[in-house]
Amino acid sequence: MTAEQTFTFWMTCPQGVHGLLKKEIEAITGIVAGDWNKGVQFVGPLEAGYRVCLWSRLANRVFLGLNDTVNVSYESLQSMIQAVDWDEHVRPTGTLKVSFGGRLPEIRDSRFGAQKVKDWVVDQFRDKHGTRPSVDNTPDLTIYVQIAKKRMFLGVELTGDSLHKRGYRQATGPAPIKENLAAALLFSKDWSDRAKQGESFLDLMCGSGTIVIEAALMAADYAPGLLRQEYAFERWLLHDAILWNNLIKEARERRTVGLENMPSVLGYDADGGVIEKANETLVSLGVSKHARCYQKNLDEWTLPTHWSLKPGLWVSNPPYGERLGDKPTLMRFYRTVGDIARSQLSQWSIGMLTSDDILAREIGLRPALKRNFYNGPIEAIFYSYEANETRAVNTVDVNQSEQTQALTNRVAKNLKQLKKLIKKDQLEAYRVYDADIPEFAIAVDKYGDWLHVQEYAPPKTIPEEKAQARLLNAVEALATYFEIPVSQVVVKRRERQRGTNQYEKKGQTDRSFTILEQGVKLKVNLHDYLDSGLFLDHRPSRQWVQENAEDISFLNLFCYTGSFTSHAFKGGAKKTVSVDLSKTYLKWAEDNLELNGGRAGPNHQFVHADVMKWLKETDEMFDLIVMDPPTFSNSARMSETLDIQRDHSFLVSFAMKHLNEGGLLLFSNNYRQFKISDKVVNKFDVRDISAHSVPADYKRKQPHVCFEIRHKED
Repeated sequence: MTAEQTFTFWMTCPQGVHGLLKKEIEAITGIVAGDWNKGVQFVGPLEAGYRVCLWSRLANRVFLGLNDTVNVSYESLQSMIQAVDWDEHVRPTGTLKVSFGGRLPEIRDSRFGAQKVKDWVVDQFRDKHGTRPSVDNTPDLTIYVQIAKKRMFLGVELTGDSLHKRGYRQATGPAPIKENLAAALLFSKDWSDRAKQGESFLDLMCGSGTIVIEAALMAADYAPGLLRQEYAFERWLLHDAILWNNLIKEARERRTVGLENMPSVLGYDADGGVIEKANETLVSLGVSKHARCYQKNLDEWTLPTHWSLKPGLWVSNPPYGERLGDKPTLMRFYRTVGDIARSQLSQWSIGMLTSDDILAREIGLRPALKRNFYNGPIEAIFYSYEANETRAVNTVDVNQSEQTQALTNRVAKNLKQLKKLIKKDQLEAYRVYDADIPEFAIAVDKYGDWLHVQEYAPPKTIPEEKAQARLLNAVEALATYFEIPVSQVVVKRRERQRGTNQYEKKGQTDRSFTILEQGVKLKVNLHDYLDSGLFLDHRPSRQWVQENAEDISFLNLFCYTGSFTSHAFKGGAKKTVSVDLSKTYLKWAEDNLELNGGRAGPNHQFVHADVMKWLKETDEMFDLIVMDPPTFSNSARMSETLDIQRDHSFLVSFAMKHLNEGGLLLFSNNYRQFKISDKVVNKFDVRDISAHSVPADYKRKQPHVCFEIRHKED
């Protein structure tokens, strides 16, 4: 190999970084790069390829191209592989691996494709030497094959592990940003040039410190490749060790000079644990003299006086709020970003990466530029704000302000009407609003010092962004009205549910707490499930059960969290049996009973069973039965599907077989179009009490139907 010999190099990179990588390659090598199938390519000497491996902060992998062709076929692939003299690249006694991507009619699986390429290569060695390289996951040579629609590529991998794996990352906080995406944000804001001018850097939401660390490395002229243990090309037979060692020496010399001249780089975060790890990394890299992270909440941050800072660049990757329920809290967080930018950092250039345009608008600044990136699978936008352009942008919509005022006025009116009921029944959980005005199709329930806001799915005619912005403004208005933190407003979207979906767990926080209802303590959980664990619209029925439970036997079918059982126990029931198919909810029901002084045992049983099957098999009799089944269920644990309109006659008939003479079955469901069958009406004494079973805070809608069913007198 001669110094004048040139090669084609291919580089991959994160989505959205393609254009920046071309600029970076030109800055590193002086060679203009072009587009390539999976990223970027350029033609140059081996030194240029080595420099990219050593200095690129944006690339993922670098390949040295051996051949490519527009003849995309199995035969052409075989010819291309066999045309290479593989003796030049790996010893017969060495090791190799094939990285294969794409498909051909004869190759529909990447593993099969890799196997075929490997066979063609080792056959060449066997024919020449009578021996062949073995396959290994840490090989001397990785052969790269990519089948695109109109072209096939063959090369060898130079990098090994992706270049974004610098080698400095230790423990991280939640949702860390990849190193080369962090570098891309900095590159797009010309941080290297700013650092050379002595400008300082800030990240006020630094998390595990990736952006801060990348900013420090760039400011110190610290080649990221110096941190790597090895490259794939070091075991490649054409590797020029002298050339590579000279480049390493040059990079170390540049680092020494850079470390002495780098400007201040500071990071801040509320999480002290990740701050400690970030500082350990900065120390291990030798940049801690000029780069440091501190624990501090964003709303407590002030410009430090113990560091000499020249106005420069602030870049952060704030939380996005991918879950709808996170966004109300984040709105104020993003406003704080704007407040700091205007009051303390007006001379600084600013960049914020977020996936949510609604949240970005809350910053209240007009971006000079927007650039799309992908943070893992999440499409995000990098909002760039320039110094002296941090004037506030009015984000308040007058009509929107009037609408939220109308919302809180209606809530106040509803609460005034409910005041006596709340006091009389010792209620800590009740509905304060239910789509009373057309602008806000939400239901708002108050649970102690918390609000549970459920958004009904907006019509398709209303843009999603507009609907979400309206919802978030409603949430903030409600938090202000009730004088609670926005973090105590739990937001969910309510849509028509099928099967057991409404009862299934949505999260893993287990943030349950206790509320009081008519003297009964009940556990609720607003975070982890679509529903809270307590159907507020059945409050009058629970009160009736409590008032009529003295010395009776009580059966609760489809018991859910057992609130009816707790009321029956509080009312003096001598025996209770609660049946449900969910072990989770049965445990919840037991917890509710214990909150009220009861305990599971012979007199208070919790039965894990399919209700329909259990009714067929049991011979127990009861004085009072409550049955509130789902509208539809196809749970895999049930022996049959349940459709309440179709199956209620069967359910009622079997439940009545276990009802003592003079007893009562309280039967309800929430199917809006429910019609009780003539068979049930003719066989039993049926009374529709739906109008009386719905509480005052639900009168605007009919959330359920409810029937008293008794045996007919002979």
